Amino acid sequence: MSAWRATLMQTRSRLKIHAGLTMAAAIAILSVLVILGSGPALEFRLAMLACTLLMLGQSIHLFFDAALFHLGLASDSEEAALLSIDRTLDAMGLRPMPGQTRPLMRRIAGTKRLLRRQYLVLCITLAMVVFSLLEGRGP
Repeated sequence: MSAWRATLMQTRSRLKIHAGLTMAAAIAILSVLVILGSGPALEFRLAMLACTLLMLGQSIHLFFDAALFHLGLASDSEEAALLSIDRTLDAMGLRPMPGQTRPLMRRIAGTKRLLRRQYLVLCITLAMVVFSLLEGRGP
């Protein structure tokens, strides 16, 4: 197996795992929001809801990136794989066809940046959930 194919497969698998875990966490946090009801201030609950929806959106983005990488695995070469991804993005109107194809490692770096942002939002949201639960207990 070629190195680019192994890298693409490994990245695709990791993206699916991370997206699934953070989506499950977001659903759990939404459940906590429902259970909290009228506990914390409305603004605080709205901020938690916004962070949770952001996590869900980022999870969908990661699943989409994993699907694009899966599409690239059907190609015979790295260049053909990247070109098929670019064509798909162009056909969907999400990104115009670039003059020069971005290397695989730059694409993977982009997904890692998205993962870091997603985990930052997750940490902030979990901190807000813990604060809400502790606030509800009272002195």
